[in-house]
Amino acid sequence: MADEEEVKEGGGNKMIVIILIAIIVLLLAGGGAFFFMQQSAPPPAAVEGETGAEGGDATEAALDKASLGESMELDPFIVNLTSTTGVDRYLKVVLVLVVSNEKVKEEVVNKTPQLKDSIITVLSSKSPDEVLTIQGKHDLKIELVKRINTVVTTGVARELFFTEFVVQ
Repeated sequence: MADEEEVKEGGGNKMIVIILIAIIVLLLAGGGAFFFMQQSAPPPAAVEGETGAEGGDATEAALDKASLGESMELDPFIVNLTSTTGVDRYLKVVLVLVVSNEKVKEEVVNKTPQLKDSIITVLSSKSPDEVLTIQGKHDLKIELVKRINTVVTTGVARELFFTEFVVQ
């Protein structure tokens, strides 16, 4: 009977040791992760009160550069691509448009039919070979932003992102 009690007490001590080792390992892993995150964090952009090259606050300049503007996702576009082989090919794109301010965003909503017409005209004029390359996608973005900016008058479309791009 005394032997059984010693075995139970020994098993309990082993369990406590295992739990303590697990806690120590977790603390070391957490400390290592904290140290790694502190080392890889970017330095602060500017100390408050410092002035930039233009004489204004450096923090204001950093915020201005960091702000992309207002973004809005447009409805999906599905168009026939120009084909020289006689095989029908389709393009489906979803665009996110980044505009300079809230007024432009409202104007885009109000001028949706004109914008859709312009975008469909540009997209449907392309061939699969033109839009399947990286350079072709880049050129298409530039052309679409230029076309959108001809319709928008209260500001500018700064950038355009493809969130879906499927050629079939």
